[in-house]
Amino acid sequence: MATPKRKRTKTAQKKAPKKKDEKEGEGTGGPFEVKKITSADIKDQKITKIPPLDAEGVDEVEFHIIREPFSYVRITLYKKTHEYTYNVIEPQLTKGEEKLKKYLINQIIDEMDEERDEFESVPEREKKLRKVMNKILDNLKQPTTRITRERLFYYMVAEFIGFGKINAMMDDSMLEDISCDGTDLPLYVFHRQFKNIKTNVRFKESKELEDFVVKLAQLSGKSISISNPVLDATLPDGSRLNQTLGTEVTTRGSSFTIRKFKEDPITISDLVGFSTLSAEMAAHLWLCVQFGESMICSGGTASGKTTTLNAVSHLIPPSAKIITIEDTREMNLPHENWIAGLTRERKGTVEGSGGRSIDMYALLVAALRQRPEYMLVGEVRGKETMAVFQAMATGQITYSTIHADSVTSIVRRLENPPINIPRILILGLNLIILQAQVKVKNKRTRRIKELVEIIGVDPTTNEIITNTVFKWIPAKDEFKFTGHSKLYEKIMDRENLTADEVLEDVRQRTEVINWMVEKKVRIHKQVASIINEYYRDPIAVVKRIRKELVELAAQKEAEEVKKIKEEAEAEEAGEAAEAEAA
Repeated sequence: MATPKRKRTKTAQKKAPKKKDEKEGEGTGGPFEVKKITSADIKDQKITKIPPLDAEGVDEVEFHIIREPFSYVRITLYKKTHEYTYNVIEPQLTKGEEKLKKYLINQIIDEMDEERDEFESVPEREKKLRKVMNKILDNLKQPTTRITRERLFYYMVAEFIGFGKINAMMDDSMLEDISCDGTDLPLYVFHRQFKNIKTNVRFKESKELEDFVVKLAQLSGKSISISNPVLDATLPDGSRLNQTLGTEVTTRGSSFTIRKFKEDPITISDLVGFSTLSAEMAAHLWLCVQFGESMICSGGTASGKTTTLNAVSHLIPPSAKIITIEDTREMNLPHENWIAGLTRERKGTVEGSGGRSIDMYALLVAALRQRPEYMLVGEVRGKETMAVFQAMATGQITYSTIHADSVTSIVRRLENPPINIPRILILGLNLIILQAQVKVKNKRTRRIKELVEIIGVDPTTNEIITNTVFKWIPAKDEFKFTGHSKLYEKIMDRENLTADEVLEDVRQRTEVINWMVEKKVRIHKQVASIINEYYRDPIAVVKRIRKELVELAAQKEAEEVKKIKEEAEAEEAGEAAEAEAA
């Protein structure tokens, strides 16, 4: 295995504004643009000293600034084992500073509890925290330097406002998942470029890890205990949390996995850019959304089902009323007329003491009374599935996800316990998106394998009749249109259009999506703006886009000609120099 080219990069810092035209590598996260830096660029190393690479056979592959001048990340490669390591670099405290840190934590807990305000912004909370910390330090007889106070303040922010030991990792935009497998084991992260890699962070004591797990539960507004040691929750920043407590269900100690939430979600132009689907497939899904086709996105774990569903939802008309129903918050829409429903779990509460649990079924029944135009339901797996399909059967436009790898698997899951849906109700579903995590050129990636329409039931065999509209060809890594879609017939009847007119509309939408990919229009609000503009005046949008594409092609051609000319001139100059030397 060849050693990767050394480079140092700088991620966006916590409070830095995000760039809108940044380029993205494939993953479940959003855009980033990195700038090359070196250790020499980090001049102020008084607060956090950057340790040198003193081990033999270890190369520094990347260097990130997370929050200057406090936290940094260095990714190293061990040449012998070809193993990457994610190293968090934070301020190193002296023994005296460590004692002060523990003392401050104990003292600040009481002070901050008295003045806590959940509606305060992070800067306001940091300002109040600094004031409290300085007050406590001023009352001590021993003086403290500015450097010591800054180091201590960094850890106080992580303890009382951030995520403690994993705060730097939570701030790193290059990470998708953070997981802890037990006591005195290294934490692992899923990096967009390097995938699963080990970190230098670990919880050495079981009590330290258990206290941290309890803290995460409290941050999410829920509780975890030995009697109920498994928890699914949503952290304040929207990240998805799954964790266990103690050794009852995980023998190596408490564990947790955090799937980081993206404020700037993946859009349909991102998915086309990643080759998860083609622009023609995206245009087809756009028509499905506009003309009220109910859809289910199906696939295995980490196949990108929710990401695709969220991207498709950005194609919903701007003023449509949308209701989402989820166990943990994952959907992120640019629409204003949107009600985001979230289940509530109450364990062991007495009537009147903490309220009752509200599951997906209860939210679904309530949602149907609010006359939504589009209803998005998180993964269906229980009794709520019956209500979802009953809603589909009555004409309610519904989108959801399910764990299954084929149409046959979906039907079997739906017809058997614990779901038990009659086959006739399945006909309310119009389209199935089959997605999978696959290998392309020895790299793990995601592809939508098929778009499958539900046509009806064979009266003789009682088997469900389907039509595959698009199919992924693995050998060529291409998507093929099979030549027929029931949706196009539906649009022809409803809008009184010819087949050519419908296909022309598909081509125009394909052009719009290709233009967004070419122009790097991928922020979800920007994508929604183009979609809305197309709904209002498609002819004007297509005319403008075609003009820009022609100009872009001419610009690229001019650049190519210029490059060829410069290379020819350089070659002639070289030949002239050789002739003169001869």
